[in-house]
Amino acid sequence: FSMSHQFPFEWILSEAIRALVCRFRSRYCARAVADDRQQSGARGDARDLRASRTAVLVAAIRASHLRWDRPPIFSDDYALQMTTPFWRLVATNRLLNRLIVHRLLRVFRPIHTENILRIRYAEDRLREAVGSGVAQYVILGAGLDTFSLRQAELAGQLRIYEVDHPASQAMKRERLLAINGSVPANLVLVPVDFETDRLDEKLLEAGFDRGAPAFFSWLGTIYYLTKEAIRETLERVSAVTASGSRIVLDYKYPRRLIPEQGLLFADKVDQFVAKRGEPMRSTFAPEELTAELARAGFSELESVPPDEQARRYLQGRSDMPPPAANFAFALFGRH
Repeated sequence: FSMSHQFPFEWILSEAIRALVCRFRSRYCARAVADDRQQSGARGDARDLRASRTAVLVAAIRASHLRWDRPPIFSDDYALQMTTPFWRLVATNRLLNRLIVHRLLRVFRPIHTENILRIRYAEDRLREAVGSGVAQYVILGAGLDTFSLRQAELAGQLRIYEVDHPASQAMKRERLLAINGSVPANLVLVPVDFETDRLDEKLLEAGFDRGAPAFFSWLGTIYYLTKEAIRETLERVSAVTASGSRIVLDYKYPRRLIPEQGLLFADKVDQFVAKRGEPMRSTFAPEELTAELARAGFSELESVPPDEQARRYLQGRSDMPPPAANFAFALFGRH
């Protein structure tokens, strides 16, 4: 399976959006769309292509947030350069941003909020871990994440391992070279084909130190996997983690835990992705996720449901909708 699975329904919508927008835009937009297809069209099969396009969209969400939401909850100064010309246009042009983000994609805006809040939460917890002596950071399904470009103050303390499908990492390397001129010295790209490779073995081959604590980030992925695949990945992580390691992840609630006012949105998202061949396969109640992580040797340090996400990050804001009511995130530690 591929870990870069974060927003499959959005890239499908984007094809329709491109057609609509370019009926009314200049030749520049047409060129941007052509460049967008070329730049986001990673080499490989249809799943590689989907993973690459969804990584582009995650970058576009972050770029749009930084440009238009004041003050930004999460600042990613490189996201705009990581995305493609079409989405750069959407992120920076007020009219297009209002049309696409606030109109055509308005039903998915709670997902956008959740995307911003979960990465802010994950990186806050990462910095706490580094402060306590953790010196390894593993991003599972890294996509076009830009932490390696934003962490100059930590470069001497932290080694970063980005794990993703080989096709996605080829695109990432190209972006890093274009933006930075080189791959950051403390970044290790770890290509993993989950059809044939073992995560633990590939990490060790890349120089990961199994005797030292590490911080793992696994966002936007597990609800697309079967519980067997989730368990296998956690076992691989457990095999190389030392005491003091931590893992942050987000997960999807079962329907019975979703408040009534959030059910319509949750059902629409489920139906949309299922019709397009990418169903969300796994849900967890908080206690179920805690039990799953306990099997891999991790105990819960914090669980952040949607209402707590809003309380913590959205107090007094009207520019961003509440996060999706069917997703939560949590932090676990190994003692």
